[in-house]
Amino acid sequence: MNERLRACVAAVLQALQLRQRTHVPICLGAPNDHVARGGRIVLVAFGKAARGMATAALSVLPVHRVRGLLVPPAPDADPLAPLAVVPGGHPLPDAGSFAAARQALALCRSAGPSDHVVFLVSGGGSALLELPYDPSIGVDDWRRFYAGLVGCGAPIERINALRRRVSAVKGGRLALAAQHAAGQTTVFVNDTAGGYGDIASGPSVFVDPDDDDDTSRTAWLDDASFRTEVRDLRLEASLPARLAADLAAGSLPAPPAIPDSLWGRCAWLTLLDEHFARAQCLAWLRSAGIVAEDHLGADDATCAMAAEELLLRLSALRAAQPHGPVAIVTTGELSVPLPPDPGVGGRNQQFLLECAERIAGQPISVLSFGTDGVDGNSPAAGGIVDGTTLARARALGHDLHDARRRCDAFPLLDALGASIVTGPTGTNVRDVRVAVHHG
Repeated sequence: MNERLRACVAAVLQALQLRQRTHVPICLGAPNDHVARGGRIVLVAFGKAARGMATAALSVLPVHRVRGLLVPPAPDADPLAPLAVVPGGHPLPDAGSFAAARQALALCRSAGPSDHVVFLVSGGGSALLELPYDPSIGVDDWRRFYAGLVGCGAPIERINALRRRVSAVKGGRLALAAQHAAGQTTVFVNDTAGGYGDIASGPSVFVDPDDDDDTSRTAWLDDASFRTEVRDLRLEASLPARLAADLAAGSLPAPPAIPDSLWGRCAWLTLLDEHFARAQCLAWLRSAGIVAEDHLGADDATCAMAAEELLLRLSALRAAQPHGPVAIVTTGELSVPLPPDPGVGGRNQQFLLECAERIAGQPISVLSFGTDGVDGNSPAAGGIVDGTTLARARALGHDLHDARRRCDAFPLLDALGASIVTGPTGTNVRDVRVAVHHG
């Protein structure tokens, strides 16, 4: 079964990459119409899927009428004419991230009525394209702030709400910089469960600070809410001195004022999301003769809670379908508060350690992987555990409990041949988890 699950991973990733390659051009109707009328294109692509999306866009746009910027994860600096290529840091921003943000702002401000601006946005863009609201804040201080955010264990929507408030490019500020363009089109590869404003923290998405709709409660934090979040997430020690002083004084930057005329000249389109990945996974499992259902009840939960929920659902499906293999598929991201000195691993592998003890001795396999091919600080995308994992780990001298406590799952899983290493996939629609009862 484990090898079949590895084949499932390959099939899902292939489907994501194909969709990305073939459907970016379909999303560019308005920019192509603009070019047909004699206009030009300003293209800004950033995120883990940036290179693939930009390559697909340039396959249908006349390159002699395009200028722009590509911001992939470092160290990818391969040229892609006519775009400038400025790699950024991830999961922590670096000097490249700051340089890329400055260049993106300059490009957007240079766009005029003869230009249509195209933003190609994907997960990871929050760190890859970043600049603090105050130019006196340096890279090292901002990296420390991001490290606190990444390690606090909060859902990505809460983290991005904090990022949006204190960034020079997020929360619609990049779109505002391009307000003199004839139009704007943003194409997303969505790695969040929220709205467009949560993807890369929404540089091209307008956020209404007065919107009280439940889906946007964390869209724009006022000063009091920002202070509360910092306290609740224990981020005080991570704040740069300038940010801490401005927060204490109640002088954080105001939300950008978006002209009414700009709304009608902007379009936002979804190319890929976790729903597509989940559907592809379900289709593959069913084609392999496995009764498969999806379940969405454990997003943003802790790894322990998610393991309990997924295996409970699997048990219920096994009871309803007592013959032949059955599977539960879910997507989303889990919460992993990091210890002070974490080992090597990521949330997918941490989740697998939570499952391994629970399924010991049973005919169950559990798969968990990141569609971006990167799980935390490890070289793996994720891995697979089964009913033999706990016993085999003990036989090799590995302490599963200690590995879980230290967030050091990769050495254990890799020693068992249970890790999945794909390398960066060039796309990113959150994580996929599958539990299969094959007894």
